[in-house]
Amino acid sequence: MRNFVFAAFCLLSVPGAALAAANPPPNPGQAVRIEGYADEAMEPFISRDGRFLFFNTRNDPGENTNIHFAELTGTDFVYRGILQGTISYALDGTPTMSADGKFCFVSPRDYRRALISTYCGTFDGKRVNNAEPTTTLPGERLGRLIFDVELSADGKSLLFAEGTFSGGDVPDSADLYFATPGPRGFVRSPDSAKIFAAVNTDELEYAPALSADGLELYFTRLTGIPLFKSPKLFRARRASVDEPFGKPQKLETLEGFVEGPSLAPDGTLYFHKRVNDRYEIWRVRP
Repeated sequence: MRNFVFAAFCLLSVPGAALAAANPPPNPGQAVRIEGYADEAMEPFISRDGRFLFFNTRNDPGENTNIHFAELTGTDFVYRGILQGTISYALDGTPTMSADGKFCFVSPRDYRRALISTYCGTFDGKRVNNAEPTTTLPGERLGRLIFDVELSADGKSLLFAEGTFSGGDVPDSADLYFATPGPRGFVRSPDSAKIFAAVNTDELEYAPALSADGLELYFTRLTGIPLFKSPKLFRARRASVDEPFGKPQKLETLEGFVEGPSLAPDGTLYFHKRVNDRYEIWRVRP
């Protein structure tokens, strides 16, 4: 999960046009207003038709983290409540959905017993039905788990972040991976290393977001010098869905603590941002 709370469950002004182009001015974007909702919001996901905004509440240890949703009415989102069908006594978050309503999220509700943290069901416009654990994607061992998921628009692939936790506030390692449908559910793709060869580094990569055509990848990387690391958003592109992603570029215009991107149908990028120690959903045109 973007704020790495699963650790608790696992044991963690320049003149000149040329210079201006090379150093674009900050574009902070704008906070997203959700009518009828005043709590903190993280991990946004915009449905592939732009109609629904899914998110979860703050995911610090000890918080009662649930998935919520809002519906676009005119130009504003209107809060519709906690998303029924996803609720447990554990942390539930990082919602994602394909264009046909297949809905996935992460939850450690049964992790200690089965090493599973990914669940999928079907969203009907009001709730998620038949959410079941993805038993084909277990962690390799205790402390190793999937904590972010992203369904492709066609539902034929699942991108995920997997990390190793040993009790700290952040994972020891975290990279992006790729899964494809098997007879009993999503299974790890042997092509993951190739697909993300230019993306995964010794830093922590997580929170993938995929464009509808599968050619643009947005994700978060925890970067910087030790003791002063902070999350930044990156974008990588490829020419076709059969190719690996190219070298990522940091979104230099976004400042501050930003994580958890999601791409809307019109190209607007949604993400969460920490403002005065509160998490809010923001958006910007990258």
